[in-house]
Amino acid sequence: MSWLEFLRKLLPLALGVVLLLAWYLLIESWKSAAYDQGYAKAADEGALALEQLRGEHSQQELERARAAEASAKAAAKLLQEEQARNDQLAGQLADQQRLHRQTTDRLSGEIARVNDLYREALDAPPKPLPACVFTRGFIRVWDEATGARTAVPEAADPGRAAAQSAEALAAEQLDSGLSQSAVLAHHVRYAEQCRNVAAQLDALSDAVQEKH
Repeated sequence: MSWLEFLRKLLPLALGVVLLLAWYLLIESWKSAAYDQGYAKAADEGALALEQLRGEHSQQELERARAAEASAKAAAKLLQEEQARNDQLAGQLADQQRLHRQTTDRLSGEIARVNDLYREALDAPPKPLPACVFTRGFIRVWDEATGARTAVPEAADPGRAAAQSAEALAAEQLDSGLSQSAVLAHHVRYAEQCRNVAAQLDALSDAVQEKH
């Protein structure tokens, strides 16, 4: 058998192998192309999804920033309004205190006039005002009532306490030397302080009620 006959016999087999190899290479090429196409598609979809997530995150951050800015503006507005109300209340309180001081000054100027002369009747002539005695006991009670003086504790010895009480009672019946004009002047000044405190409490109450 010559080599030509041998090649002729091998030719169908070789063609079959070549066709199988070509078919295999073609399938592998398709697989590679499909893989590349799928990978590219997945990469594109992943990039798109990532970009969407970034966009949503940026939008959320923007919305949070806008909300924070709006909250800050609202808080600043409330603070300005509260400050304006407080300034208004402070101004009103200062006006009231000035009026109280004007009243005190006016009444203080009338003390001497209302303590010099008096009339027994409307058609009677004026007479010098009789002396009014304020005892030391009167002054003690007055001062204790206003908090200017604290009460003296009693002695532990009953006999000594009785002696001190008798002596103190006698001392409290002495003339304090305080005149009517001095008592009236003190009352006018003390009344001004009371009105100022009452005005401050009213202003504080108004401020608390406006907050709620």
